[in-house]
Amino acid sequence: MLNARLNSHFAVAAAALSIAAASQAEVITWNINAVIPANIDGLYINIATQTTGATGGTTAGWDINPYGATTLNFFASATSPNPASTYVRTQTTGGPSNLPAGFVVSSTGPFANSTTAVITSAGVGSNGWAVNSINYFGFRFNPGSTAGTVRYGFGALQVGATAAQRTLLFIKWEDTGGPITVGPDGPPPAYDPCASFNPVLASGANSVFVNVDTAQDLALSGCGTAAKANYYKYTAPYTGSYTFSTCSSGAATRLAVFDGCAAGSNQLACNDNACGSSSSLDVVLTSGQVVYVVAGGEGGSSLVSPLSIDVTAPPPPPNPNCASASALQFGDNAVDNAGITGDLTVRASPTTTSVVYKARWYRFTPTVTGLYTFSACGSVNDTKMAIASDCPAVGATFQSIAYNDDACACTSGCGTTTQSNFSSRLNGTNTGIPLTQDLVAGQSYLLVIGGYGSTTAAISANLVIDGPPQTPPCPGDFDSDGVRGGSDLTILLSNWGSAGADLDGDGVTGGSDLTILLSGWGACP
Repeated sequence: MLNARLNSHFAVAAAALSIAAASQAEVITWNINAVIPANIDGLYINIATQTTGATGGTTAGWDINPYGATTLNFFASATSPNPASTYVRTQTTGGPSNLPAGFVVSSTGPFANSTTAVITSAGVGSNGWAVNSINYFGFRFNPGSTAGTVRYGFGALQVGATAAQRTLLFIKWEDTGGPITVGPDGPPPAYDPCASFNPVLASGANSVFVNVDTAQDLALSGCGTAAKANYYKYTAPYTGSYTFSTCSSGAATRLAVFDGCAAGSNQLACNDNACGSSSSLDVVLTSGQVVYVVAGGEGGSSLVSPLSIDVTAPPPPPNPNCASASALQFGDNAVDNAGITGDLTVRASPTTTSVVYKARWYRFTPTVTGLYTFSACGSVNDTKMAIASDCPAVGATFQSIAYNDDACACTSGCGTTTQSNFSSRLNGTNTGIPLTQDLVAGQSYLLVIGGYGSTTAAISANLVIDGPPQTPPCPGDFDSDGVRGGSDLTILLSNWGSAGADLDGDGVTGGSDLTILLSGWGACP
């Protein structure tokens, strides 16, 4: 009898516990830590099956889709049995908000299924969204294949220095259809110095997110310990000396540069207190070298996010094509771009640029100051041509003092007007940049000529250079002042190693040319 009564008591208690458990909220957590690709597809997310994909077609039943190449946008599936709209908002227009901790996501909404950018390409956020911070968004969805109880949840999305740097940290939802309160998901994930979603530094000013929760202290060689050290990847565009600085932040930092992000990487440089309590260091890097700038607090104190890190890069080196430019002579010159693969952006007007395809470089050094014309009439295929007085840096725009696309200068027999010419009048047209300035005797000028289009870039032409008669009063009188003197010597030395001041006809300005100049020093006969 006693056993029967006990069994009955336990059965009633178990049933009561079962009813209580069924009525309690069950919060499901999905720790994702997935980078959202910076493209038009972004990341498609199926909440119920905890799967993601690069396209909606490969992620059956997807619910949420954050995306954007330079901005951060959201889209949500309205396909049945999902609700007609998905995202929770704290206002009536403008898309999802960055929800504060403690906000309750529930049926009160409002909701929407698509938005404009919550963070623009300029880093400007709307509805509370911000770069260099963790943002929370709310949602509702139906986890089943048929219409049923709608679930409510929220997600945490870490955004870096730009809208294109974003990582979906986790998603939580309440599985009984009740409300859910926004907040951190227990212990945050461990900090990974090599994570692809960590902010990346660029040359110039940077405002970067700082992980102050799980980043670890790092002992630096010779600079103390960097508290809560964060790693920022940087790729050197050129070879030279670089400066990394937190001086503009005013923060008490310790700064270092490592050759890698993994444990055991080599420390290349470090600094503490170069500018007050902030840091600045110099390090020599080679073109394309990848380093990691490590920033942490000093005295055991972590940094405040965001942190300003300035990167001063060396000036870019000159374009190597300048040094290898072939010499042009006054009069006729056979030119082509056979074997050339590189294109060049040139200044085509005071406000526009143009691309010369498969651009070949030439150099012309006048022996008499005056106004010159350059004509490539009768060329094979459509040409573009530009001339400049200075060698551009690698990747920089060729600063044309004259540019032309279509202005044949011939009076007859041109065939088409797609050949190039520049003079003071551009053959009566006003396209491009006319050559209205005198070319200075002894100064080398760079001329590039190539094709109009990428698929029809092969050209060949007779380039005719015309201008003042090229008979200087005497060899070595480069400035045509009737005296071989100091200014002529300066011109010769500035062209050393090139054809710019060649007097002996060997194509190179060198010792024998200097001898010719000095032997005739003084007034010309």
